[in-house]
Amino acid sequence: MRDKLSKLGKGPLEKYARFVSHHAIIVLAIFLLFTIFTGYQASLMETAGTSQKAMLPEDIEVINTFELIADQFAGSFVTSTIVVETEPRYAKSDEIRDVRDPEVLRYVDLLAERAKLVYGVVGAESAADVIKGVNGGRIPPSLRTVKSLLEHDEAAEQRISNYISDDYSLTVVRLNLLEDIDAEGVVEELSEVINIKKPQGVSVEISGDPVIEVTMKELAVETMGMTSFVSFALIILILIIVFASIKYGLIPLLTIVFGLIWAIGTLVLIGLEITPSTSGVMAMIMGIGIDFGIQVTKRFRYELRTQKREDAMVDTLSNVFYPMCITTLAAVIGFKCLALGQLPMMADMGTMMATGVVFCMVAALTVVPAVLVLFERENKKGEEKWE
Repeated sequence: MRDKLSKLGKGPLEKYARFVSHHAIIVLAIFLLFTIFTGYQASLMETAGTSQKAMLPEDIEVINTFELIADQFAGSFVTSTIVVETEPRYAKSDEIRDVRDPEVLRYVDLLAERAKLVYGVVGAESAADVIKGVNGGRIPPSLRTVKSLLEHDEAAEQRISNYISDDYSLTVVRLNLLEDIDAEGVVEELSEVINIKKPQGVSVEISGDPVIEVTMKELAVETMGMTSFVSFALIILILIIVFASIKYGLIPLLTIVFGLIWAIGTLVLIGLEITPSTSGVMAMIMGIGIDFGIQVTKRFRYELRTQKREDAMVDTLSNVFYPMCITTLAAVIGFKCLALGQLPMMADMGTMMATGVVFCMVAALTVVPAVLVLFERENKKGEEKWE
């Protein structure tokens, strides 16, 4: 059965192999044009944050309930917090040590009012609101007066505990935001809000959903860059050691270089984005895809021992084509099976890896053979072997 399949595919496969061997420049030109196109698309790749909502399928009950309530109560489910903390640097100084100090209360009140001006912020609450509520809309002039107000109003003291820590060293401004907002824009504007002059001995930071989303996006970019760089560097080192040749060690890298560019460009065209959960996919594609380039290069060097370069490449492609196709098919089936579950994140990861492996195989059967033939031809005199 295997022999029959080999005979059926031998004609077209052999013709393709001879075309690549004798028209390497044309093959490279075609795929370089494709690389320019996909490379441009790849440059448009965006990194997106991952919210808990995005990690769940759209048609399950909890998401439907989430959408229903969000429509009725805008901003209820996206929150951010401005944290104000005392940090006196000297034991004996006039720096603030109690966030109930009127100076701090006026400061957090100003932060809340400034934050309300940020697009997407639908509400801002702080300890200052509690104090003003029990003091006729004003903040008292002294810490002693604030303490007295709270001592005589148990309800106010209970409510203010939602904004001030037990040791009075930290207070927060709670912000409610619209659910569909530009997280980066909001974080940038809130960063400007907290840049207003603050009391001596006080620090201020932002936390919450938008900040976490922006931070995750930044970490995803950093992770993708670091893992890809380290993976690429280690692969180069291993290949040079395995082939004992810089040239033969570098040529297989074209498999993952071109394969990744084509894959990323295609993923952008179909609307996929890199997320913190999928930022390590590039390194995994490299680890799998480089094997295709190694197979072609090693087989070509083996065939060169007894044949001319064109014939050697014909036999090389004829021998590696079917094993590589079977390996790729098995990998694609395995990766696409990740979509059988209900988590969109896993489905996206499977799509990315399957696309990457397919394009790495294509690069190994097109670009790598063409470059091997060209380099061999350029560096060969008569029937001498290129080392």
